Amino acid sequence: MDRTAFIVVSICVFLIYWTWPTLPSPSQSPDGQTNVVSSPSINPSTKQKSPAQNTSSTATVDSIPPVILESEKLVSLETENSIFTFTSAGGLKSIGLNNHKIEPNSSTNNNIIYLNRGAKFPVFSLGGIDDNEFSITNDDKWLTMVSTNQAGIRITKKFTTSSNHLLQTSIKLENTTNEPIILKPRTLNLGTSMPMNEPNLRSVWGVQFYDGEEMLQIDEAWFENRTLGCFPGTPRNYFVSDRLKGITSKNWISVHNRFFSIATMPMQALPGSVAHSQEVAIENTNQSNNGQYIHYKGIKSSFKFESTELKPGQSLEQEFTTYAGPKEYKSLVQLGIAYENSLQSIMDFDGFFGFFSRILLRSMNGLNSWGLSYAWSIIVITIILKLVFFPLTRSSTLSMKRMSAFQPQMAEIREKYKSDPQKMNKKTMAFMRENKINPMGSCLPMLLQIPIFIGYFFMLQSAIELRGAEFLWASDLSESDTVLEVAGFPINPLPILMTITMFLQMRMNPTSPTMDPMQQKMMQFMPLMIAVFCYSFPSGLALYWTTSNILGILQTKMTRDIVVDIPNATSTNSALAKPIKAKNKRKKN
Repeated sequence: MDRTAFIVVSICVFLIYWTWPTLPSPSQSPDGQTNVVSSPSINPSTKQKSPAQNTSSTATVDSIPPVILESEKLVSLETENSIFTFTSAGGLKSIGLNNHKIEPNSSTNNNIIYLNRGAKFPVFSLGGIDDNEFSITNDDKWLTMVSTNQAGIRITKKFTTSSNHLLQTSIKLENTTNEPIILKPRTLNLGTSMPMNEPNLRSVWGVQFYDGEEMLQIDEAWFENRTLGCFPGTPRNYFVSDRLKGITSKNWISVHNRFFSIATMPMQALPGSVAHSQEVAIENTNQSNNGQYIHYKGIKSSFKFESTELKPGQSLEQEFTTYAGPKEYKSLVQLGIAYENSLQSIMDFDGFFGFFSRILLRSMNGLNSWGLSYAWSIIVITIILKLVFFPLTRSSTLSMKRMSAFQPQMAEIREKYKSDPQKMNKKTMAFMRENKINPMGSCLPMLLQIPIFIGYFFMLQSAIELRGAEFLWASDLSESDTVLEVAGFPINPLPILMTITMFLQMRMNPTSPTMDPMQQKMMQFMPLMIAVFCYSFPSGLALYWTTSNILGILQTKMTRDIVVDIPNATSTNSALAKPIKAKNKRKKN
């Protein structure tokens, strides 16, 4: 297999693997419904751990409706970056992000991103506890909510904002009666994840759990439980995990979409807590402009607390820090260091390919800080990588030519031992070793570039730095570069250019002499297969690949005319009885 075939097949395998779901079998819940699982589908970069089985209290607690108000009171806390809007229903209704808009390059100020907007439950509402309206007071430091429920428990919630999209929260439960009160299993709502607009191929929303060692993800595809990833299946309603039981200050839960996250971190250990996620339907409220607030199904997550006894006058207080903002890797790293909880894992850059994603993102941010746009940063990085790999590329070209030059000898070996394939392979490999022919030499440069391609792919899936980055006709490098639609079909120039340059590069590269004519014909259609997979991928990825193809064409022209000095074959493993020697013509007398 030549180097072009190798890279194309490898990328196809990766794309098929990435799009092919791993769906576990659901187990039966106590009520007979298949809505709890024993082995969740998780991100390929994480290890699988078994969640706890459901309990009868799960559905009971979570089925409690939100507090119904005759007249809802809203109070906002505004910082330079955020608008935190609180409701008298007992929590945080929405988080507005002043510096991020639904249309990234829009000049208007009325379409900023809102997290949790339209969700049925406010963040930090207590399922099973909150049943009355809260009073709200706001002083210079704290916004305070107070309510006494029907059981006689006074609930006090205090909030204060700080920089870097952070919110500090304190929740206190106090027994105001003269009798002990058993706090039944309850949940603390941590927000609802939802797509920013109409879901597409790159839409991602779900819940992330970090247990101090690794991160586990449950997304909308897991809840949809599609057959083979695309056909309708039996939806799942609940995911319950005991990974965070006995939660420490190094744990967190995040509800997130592709570019934004609400991550809640406990400030002290929470005994008996269980991570809980439930899919909820988002009401079609706050519809405005181009329908950016028309949401589909969201995924709600919460801490689940076990039963606790409060004696008369006794109180229970817990504190949390919440990050509600964009997935900016540099900021998340700083917060992860400050809180010692690897908050940057929200980006999902922890695996093998994540290493390359981190390097590429940091390189692009560095070049951007020097004045280059993100598009030109991608081009410059691609040029640097091509220069670094050029010696290997040149070596692979020489290896291919050397293999072609020795084909007559190798053909004789195959012909002589065609009845004994095992011996034929043994003799062929021995001949190649003795004549310094490396059959994989042509694939090595491509093999080294595969992690870079996949690193780009994962980086573009979540790095908000690329959101709204422009290049020529492409208005957003994190999305496809659609310029128009013909009969409903999008016209994306960069993937088209990528396919054309891929065809040109394949025609210029030497074909492996071991490849039969049928294989060669099949390889001619591989760029079309890649184009089908990548047509709607982020234009930043297509820009990288197109640039790489153009540079590859130039490198091929530079190495195509290299003459390889082929010595005579002297192998005793050759089918030839003696080495190949040039025939000397006799001079006529």
